[in-house]
Amino acid sequence: IGDKKLLDKICDTAVKAAKAANYFNAGTVEFLIDKNFNYYFMEINTRVQVEHTVTEMITGIDIVRTQIKLAMGKKLAFSQEDVQMRGHAIEMRINAEDPKADFMPEGGKTVSVYRSPGGYGVRLDGFVYQGFTIPEVYDSLLVKMTVHGFSWNETVDRLRRCLQNFVIAGPKTTIPFYLNIARDEDFIAGDFDTSYLDKHPELFNYDENDNEASKLANLIAEIHHRGYNPYAA
Repeated sequence: IGDKKLLDKICDTAVKAAKAANYFNAGTVEFLIDKNFNYYFMEINTRVQVEHTVTEMITGIDIVRTQIKLAMGKKLAFSQEDVQMRGHAIEMRINAEDPKADFMPEGGKTVSVYRSPGGYGVRLDGFVYQGFTIPEVYDSLLVKMTVHGFSWNETVDRLRRCLQNFVIAGPKTTIPFYLNIARDEDFIAGDFDTSYLDKHPELFNYDENDNEASKLANLIAEIHHRGYNPYAA
């Protein structure tokens, strides 16, 4: 949100809601904002949400650690005035799903190649590794990737670079779909809302092996499986 006054109003409403419920710990208050910048309350979750990494990266506050300390009866180590937001952050859920098949999970498949991106402003929260077999129950999430930058354009550039360098072979993943989003002009311009995907069906048109790293990883996996290079003369 670029409007600080609007952001302050939303945060003030969230604090009032927590006080009204006599809630004292980490929690998530969700709102929607319309095109006229009116905001609407959605819900309160009395827990840390999956998107907490975005808040942690733009504030520098370890929310999970803070939550545990509060549960132990310790006082909050900072005031609301101490919380400063710096830059932008984007989180992508790297899921073992097929976006072209209504995001059908790829449970039961094995990750034959795994190579993750890194560098300044990049955070990965996950457990997947080469040889990992995706469970057929519960969640298709492999790893959460969160990127941070001091401007929106810097953040999107970092996101695009990370997606281009992220290689997971074996199951289909949401990576190439996200890469299409990171290249989309409307997304880059920050012009998107809850109807974004409905307005951009072309985002589902992509090559599974869009980058050279993926092509090389698939070749290595095939050579490892066969025991020889089937494409060598």
